[in-house]
Amino acid sequence: MLMSQVNARVLIVKKLLPLLLLATLGMLAALPHIAAADDQGDQRLNGDHRQTDHEIGHETLAEFHIRLAGDQQIPPVNTTAFGFAEVRLFQNGTSTAIEFRVLVCNIANVTLAHIHVGAVGTSGLPVVPFFGTSSPVSSTHGCIVLADGVRGPADLIPRPAAGIGNWTDFVHALESGNTYVNVHTTAHTAGEIRGQLVSEQDQGDE
Repeated sequence: MLMSQVNARVLIVKKLLPLLLLATLGMLAALPHIAAADDQGDQRLNGDHRQTDHEIGHETLAEFHIRLAGDQQIPPVNTTAFGFAEVRLFQNGTSTAIEFRVLVCNIANVTLAHIHVGAVGTSGLPVVPFFGTSSPVSSTHGCIVLADGVRGPADLIPRPAAGIGNWTDFVHALESGNTYVNVHTTAHTAGEIRGQLVSEQDQGDE
């Protein structure tokens, strides 16, 4: 009785073994196709992310990293104050905007900071405000972030006489090197430190 049960089980195993082997081979053959499908899924996923980033539309169009100093003023200002400004022009939907940060060092009683329209060696009017206060700010020992943020068409101060009638005019002037950052103080109301906005690409071409 016991021997017959053992023989029956052996017979069942012999019958099942080829089926198990075929199933295993089938799974191994399918692995490359599964991996390829995963890769295609990852590619579609990555493609979707790239499309989403494109749809959001924050492509950097130009970057500016400049030093602010008194000798850039017209006429030059004798001062130990200095500073730095970073400006990034980027695509903002169907329009453009600028992201900025202004640092000032060893300076007293700052009242205003703007982007002005004007070529190197000339003075012009402010067109985009960065900073303004009724209580002057000082940093006579070291540096501080005076202002940072984002500015767009709604922040523009139109200057038709200077060729800045709208935001598009401003962007053209910015990209052409015809704007500068100016920091004003109570001691130098026309500006104590200044730096011309020349893009990194243009600086590299010089």
